[in-house]
Amino acid sequence: MPRVAVVQLEPSYMDPTAGLARIEELTAEAAGQGATLVVFPELLVPGYPRYVGDPFPHTSEGDLAWNDVLRYHRAYVEHAQVVPGPYTEALGRVARSHAVTLVVGLAERDVAVRSTLWNTGVVLGPDGAYLGKHRKLVAVMHERLLFNRGGREDIRTFDTPAGNVGVCICFENHQPLFRRALGRLGEEIHCALWTGPSPRSLAAKGRTLEQHRELGIAHALDTGTFVAISSQVTEREPHGGDHGSWWSHSGGSYIIDPFGRTIASVPDWEEGIAVADCDLSLIDDARLIWNAFSDDAREDLFGRGPLTEAPPAAVALTDPEPAAAIVAGTDNGH
Repeated sequence: MPRVAVVQLEPSYMDPTAGLARIEELTAEAAGQGATLVVFPELLVPGYPRYVGDPFPHTSEGDLAWNDVLRYHRAYVEHAQVVPGPYTEALGRVARSHAVTLVVGLAERDVAVRSTLWNTGVVLGPDGAYLGKHRKLVAVMHERLLFNRGGREDIRTFDTPAGNVGVCICFENHQPLFRRALGRLGEEIHCALWTGPSPRSLAAKGRTLEQHRELGIAHALDTGTFVAISSQVTEREPHGGDHGSWWSHSGGSYIIDPFGRTIASVPDWEEGIAVADCDLSLIDDARLIWNAFSDDAREDLFGRGPLTEAPPAAVALTDPEPAAAIVAGTDNGH
């Protein structure tokens, strides 16, 4: 029976080395509690990007804002990681040292093309092997300024000693077709990587903005899987500084069983680790009641979803065919 841990923490902004040290520290703590699968938040390295205001007004304030955006963007690109690469090798050493499967969200950069990034979750096995990655399928809001979309190859799961693991990043959890596709691939533990932003006006009242737990419960009930939710957190009034978050991040980290019951959680506005044993046979019990992958799904009416339906045919952009008369050499004698 796998023991799953979800970690809630604040990133080490633009400092991948310090971030790696925190990952190792908290992985060791989770492994010390018997965890065999340890899940970290979205874009933990080098941190979730700032919400960018309008940098374009023709004022001195606008010029300063634009220069700050340029400075921040250069730093973000610099501290994004090639995947696989030296950073995933270091994460593999952490996983091997503590004999755990590790799921970590980070910003990935292209090895050859400058300023080409993805919002990525990487998976490392307990032997330290790099098992693969999932690139977020759709960047939302200001994320589009930084990150490319993932592709069809990112609709996948990972076979690990802890079970069949899916990675679903932030608002991908709002996409029922993607979540259902992970279930059809045999997902047993749904790793939901989040950030948890909350405006300071809400933070001051101790309130949250996003519905991590509600979406996790919906997925558990819909697919009959375990859900492990890991989120970033900050102080209620983060100082920001050169590279830190201007928004508050409330957390929202939970482990939910296939019946939609929360079996472990980390309190909002606090760093911490939640650990729970996940009896995978409960998936069978839940699917006795509702099985989204059998006749209950009524695929005869709704189809099987994106894994079995061919994507639209690519449109090749080619030069137009030359006129027949010219090909035949009959261009009016010229």
